[in-house]
Amino acid sequence: MARSTNTQRVILDLAESLLQERGYNGFSYAHIASELGVKNAAVHYHFSTKDALGCAIIQRYRDRFNLWINNARIKDLAPAQKLDWFLAIYTNMRADKGKICLAGSLETEFTSLPEALREQTRALTRELLTWLHDTLSEGRDSGAFRFNGEPADKAALILSSLQGALQMARAMGTRKFHAVVEQNKQDLLA
Repeated sequence: MARSTNTQRVILDLAESLLQERGYNGFSYAHIASELGVKNAAVHYHFSTKDALGCAIIQRYRDRFNLWINNARIKDLAPAQKLDWFLAIYTNMRADKGKICLAGSLETEFTSLPEALREQTRALTRELLTWLHDTLSEGRDSGAFRFNGEPADKAALILSSLQGALQMARAMGTRKFHAVVEQNKQDLLA
């Protein structure tokens, strides 16, 4: 049982990395099997279809994100610190490793994704936007943030700028990505 769970985790880790590097349509079970030194059937044993694997990747990411945002250490931070924490997810885990965010990767290929993955992608994006909206609202109400317009619109602008900057970093290097992160912060701080 423990070995099976560990194998599933290894498959999920590798598939998530491939998804962020190549996109959903850019990898197959053959890529995973080759990397792990096993046959395709071994991957199919744990995830019967690529759709099931994709949904498991997104659900695991959603679960991690929800654990993070509901952690008392995060919930109790001031709005500016919460924003720094959120931006660090993109900075530390994505930009310097040539990856793009999971939601951004899936949104790029959205029209070619199976319906189950589309639903999971919508749910993930909604959760990211909701958290940003709530943090921006809290920050504006406390006087920590200043911005024009509605918090929901500002949340969409921040998330889309991070996703776009990660893609741009692939061609231009991470300096531009970091500049976008800093500009987002400067635009908010009162």
